[in-house]
Order: sequence, then structure tokens, then C-alpha cells
Amino acid sequence: MDIKNVKNKLSKTGEKIKSWFTGENLKRNIIVVASLGIIGGAVYLNWNYFKPADSDNVAAQQGNSELVDTEYAESYFAMTEVSRQRTRDEALEVLQTIVDNEATAQEDRATALNAINVIAANIQSEGNIESLVVSKGFEDCVAVISEGNATVVVKSDGLLENEITQIQEIVYTEAGILPENLKIIEKQ
Repeated sequence: MDIKNVKNKLSKTGEKIKSWFTGENLKRNIIVVASLGIIGGAVYLNWNYFKPADSDNVAAQQGNSELVDTEYAESYFAMTEVSRQRTRDEALEVLQTIVDNEATAQEDRATALNAINVIAANIQSEGNIESLVVSKGFEDCVAVISEGNATVVVKSDGLLENEITQIQEIVYTEAGILPENLKIIEKQ
């Protein structure tokens, strides 16, 4: 490849980047970037909400899955489900706004529709995981899936190795998430 071809490619790339930040595209792209920032913030807050209160409180490990003993309020599971739903509703509303906006480029609409489909699939997988974990004898369970990782919070007075394995198998079967990308948190 000669220098002239490289310069032409760089010039075309520079023009594409420049067009992204000028004229009619500017307003649309600001909306897209802001929407993605809001969604990212909502996912971060949701994920941070499930972070163990004390990271030195790790009770056991199997593979790379973590079992964390936490102490939260009695209404932890109900509050978590409401918070998760609120975060998802906000993200879906932003994405739907992008899809419904006639000024949105077709590529951005496709990206937003894909994100909506991912959220819908995660919601279904989380519900299946929660139902199956409860069917194994746990009193309560909340699952959160985000970006290829999962956190499962179960109400238990002490998880046995076979129970950890059951949860790992359920998460893998329902969501395809490997044990190293799964965090199991025990709530008493």
C-alpha cells in the first residue's frame, strides 16, 4: 500500500468523523450519545446496587464464582426488584425515544432496537433463573444480568457446594453465562 492510498483513507475517515459533529447530524448524534450515557449510567447504578457491602466478607469460592454474605434490610429482595425494574424502564424509555424519533438515522434505530432486544432477553433470563433457583428450595432470589455477567442474590443461611453448583448450572442453562462471570451473593 502506498502513501497516497493511506492519505486518501485517512482523509475519508477524517471527513466521516467531522461530519458526525457538524450540521444536521450534530443534534441527532448528541441525542444518541446522551442516551447511551444515560443507559450506561443506569446499568452502572443497577450493578453497583448489587455490590457487596464489605468486599472482605467473602465466605467461599468455587471456581471463580463468589459467595458473599451480606447484611441488608428485611425488604431487600422487594426493593431490589423495584429498583431493577425502574432502571430498566428508564433505559427502555430512552431507547424507545431514539427508535420513535424520525430524525434518528436508520443505523442508530437498529442499534437502539438491538439494545431493547438485549434488555428483553435479559429480563426473560432473569425471571427464569429466579423461578428455577426458588424451585430448588431457596426462599427468595433476585438475578441481574448485564453485559455478559450475572449476579444472583439468594436468601440462605449458608450455601452448600452442591447449591452453588445448582445455581451456576441454572445461570449457564438460562443465560449462557459461565461461572467465572457469575457472582452469587448470600442474603440471610
